[in-house]
Amino acid sequence: MEAPENLNLDTVEEQAQLLDLARDAILVRDLNGVVRYWNRSAERLYGWSKGEALGQPIQTLLKSKYPKPVAQIEAAILEAGEWEGELEHTRRDGSTLIVNSRWVLKHDAAGNPIGIVQSNTDVTAHRQAEDALRRSEAKFRALLESAPDAMIIVDEQGSIALANRRTEQMFGYTAHELQGLPVEALIPARFHAVHRDHRAAYSHAPKARPMGSGLELAARRKDGSEIPVEVSLSPLRIDEHLLITAAVRDISERKRAEAALNRVHDLELAQAEHLANLGEIAAGLAHEIKNPLAGIAAALEVLAGQFGGGQEIMAEIRQQVERIRGIVDDLLHYARPRPPQMELGNLNLAVARAVHLAALGAKLRGVRVTLTPGSLPPLRHDPEQVERMVANLVLNAIEAAPDQGRVEISTAVAAAPAAAAKIEVRDNGSGIPAAQLTQIFRPFFTTKGERGNGLGLPMCRRIAEMHGGRIEVRSQVGRGSTFTIFLPLATPTQTDETAHSHH
Repeated sequence: MEAPENLNLDTVEEQAQLLDLARDAILVRDLNGVVRYWNRSAERLYGWSKGEALGQPIQTLLKSKYPKPVAQIEAAILEAGEWEGELEHTRRDGSTLIVNSRWVLKHDAAGNPIGIVQSNTDVTAHRQAEDALRRSEAKFRALLESAPDAMIIVDEQGSIALANRRTEQMFGYTAHELQGLPVEALIPARFHAVHRDHRAAYSHAPKARPMGSGLELAARRKDGSEIPVEVSLSPLRIDEHLLITAAVRDISERKRAEAALNRVHDLELAQAEHLANLGEIAAGLAHEIKNPLAGIAAALEVLAGQFGGGQEIMAEIRQQVERIRGIVDDLLHYARPRPPQMELGNLNLAVARAVHLAALGAKLRGVRVTLTPGSLPPLRHDPEQVERMVANLVLNAIEAAPDQGRVEISTAVAAAPAAAAKIEVRDNGSGIPAAQLTQIFRPFFTTKGERGNGLGLPMCRRIAEMHGGRIEVRSQVGRGSTFTIFLPLATPTQTDETAHSHH
């Protein structure tokens, strides 16, 4: 914009001088942008004295940055006579500030525009505070959105002030629908009255209530369906206003898992009770069978003495009677186990006796049985039961091993996961298929066909457990199997008590 020649600005400047004591920076410039007036507040705000500023192009002086092209602003003020907006200015010391600038176009007596009066208010601190608030809000929102739970902020009236996207996903509402929605809309109708009372009581005595406080509640989705939830509450005070932050966790999956676990537990209890009943029946039958078997065995001895012939038949009958007696003994030991008679002693002796007895039949097939005893401290155990357990595992290993195969037994101390004596029985037989590994300790399950009764391994596991230990098995088809017995080592207290009882 070009200023008219011989322009008289005295009247404008005189009017502007009346504002010399104003708090805002007030300056007058002609239509060429040259400063014609500069008040004291402008001196304080920008650092240039009046003498330094007068006659200077305002753009050179303040290095103004505009929100839009200057040409558009000049066109707007010529048309409307005024303009207002925020500008960035530079002080004399090089620092920048933001001002709210109000421009008014002045005219001469003939109505021609002659200059512009600017009133600039420093809003730097205000804008910085707004920017800090926006950044803080952005961080808060980011934290809210990063939460894995539905996060809901409720005001004092019980209306939802803010909710994250997880809330939208969990309840089926949009962000717009959630804003201002009564929080009771997320609760089944039958609990509304009680919840309002609880909310009022919480507002009077707010305190943090963490997740997992034992309060499992029901939530209601937009479609009317209900889900089990856990809720934690935290009070949040902003100025004089109380906000309540609720973290809502959907526990549907956990509930389904618990229900499935309870069903399995109930089934296991039923199976245990069923097995216990079967055990009582089996024990009774075994007891009834055992006495007639003894009579049959005695009768066979008498018959064998009276008849010289038929010795092979008699031997076969004796063998079958002994087999039945073995089955009956196993059944009795499993169905009515004798509590272990614990004593502090050398576990290697019981293992050696078991290996010696079990290995007698291995020579006929050329199976090599080796025992490598390790250094073990005295161990509380029932020698007879340990001998039975180890003998059973060694016999199984010999049967599993091929002709000219090998069975290796060793003892050692295992440090992890807890100090224990370890007895390993390894064979190089055909191995056990993976599908059967979970079944082999079940009563009456056998991989031996008619040669097995399915009670040996369950009996071994029971003996180990009665000693406070366990049995583990590793097997690879075609490579063989390894059964490992872990028996807890005696503590110093147990050792002292046992030694004292012997004295």
